[in-house]
Amino acid sequence: MLELSQDAKYEVRRFKDDPAKGIAPRMYIDIRGARLAMNSTQPAPMDDGLVRQVRVSQYSAEVVRVVLDLTRVQNHNAFMLLDPRRLVIDLHGQQTPEPAVIKEGAAKAENTPRLGAGRDKQAALPLANATGIHKIVIDPGHGGKDPGAVGVGGIMEKDLVLSIAKKLAVKLKNEMGVQVVLTRNDDRFVALEDRTHRANAEDADLFISLHTNASTNGEARGVETYYLDNTTDEAALRLAARENGGARKPVSDLQFILSDMTQNMKLEDSITLAHRLQQSVVGGMTKAVGEVRDLGVKQALFYVLVGARMPSVLVEMFFITHHLEGAAMNREANQDTLVNSLFEGIQKYGQSNMTGKPL
Repeated sequence: MLELSQDAKYEVRRFKDDPAKGIAPRMYIDIRGARLAMNSTQPAPMDDGLVRQVRVSQYSAEVVRVVLDLTRVQNHNAFMLLDPRRLVIDLHGQQTPEPAVIKEGAAKAENTPRLGAGRDKQAALPLANATGIHKIVIDPGHGGKDPGAVGVGGIMEKDLVLSIAKKLAVKLKNEMGVQVVLTRNDDRFVALEDRTHRANAEDADLFISLHTNASTNGEARGVETYYLDNTTDEAALRLAARENGGARKPVSDLQFILSDMTQNMKLEDSITLAHRLQQSVVGGMTKAVGEVRDLGVKQALFYVLVGARMPSVLVEMFFITHHLEGAAMNREANQDTLVNSLFEGIQKYGQSNMTGKPL
């Protein structure tokens, strides 16, 4: 990630290795119209399994060149982030085999390899699980200057989803041995694009965005879960427009980016994850608060899900504008039940997902 003081044009080129000439694989990024602000231009060693070292120099009067000496990178992507301006070089390592399903008694669980372990050796977890899920990025919606929906008694969506996300993170770590990363840990604003980029940078197995619903109709209530796809449903379009308020690009731009999700072969997994979470939340919360209206699994153009390279969903956990549901969600006991329900849905998804994998 390269910090920039202003917008700049850039060019990325990659060269394969040439063992005969003793040349290692490398790529360079030329940033045009730029001046180097670093005091030192000494190579920065990385040795993280993808990049051996990084070299930066003022290549010419108007060009800063960043050279990445590579080890086993399979492909890459480059994109700009704003506020603050950053140029991100997203590197993808060679795929490692997924762990096989281990029959009970055949081997100890701690011998199950961690997906992507070569990328982050320090992040390896002492606990193991048989679901194939090792890292989840949970996205508490809204935050900071964006409060989200405001419900009964002044309860704010941004506070409620953050509380639930933190509790869910602890439960996943303690009971499933899953590493969890939150897109925000406190009351701060995070752009929608940055949330998905974080999930990709973490090489997460799942991306789950948590929200609460709202409506001008005080009788609207229930739970619904979304995956990313096109839709003509008016209610879904209205909801997506509200949730996409923090995006830097207009909603219409999603039409051009949508293929990035639908073509990466994760759509089917996203739909399965959505159904597992929806069923678990409706079933678990019905036992706690009585009848829960099941609004089902739906599709919509949620900006926060665009570009995710893993199964990803957005959960709308009740209407906090409903007089009963808003009051219920303000109670910690009900929040704990909701956390348990989300946990169960993730666990069931992992178990069903691994069942279909060959030995």
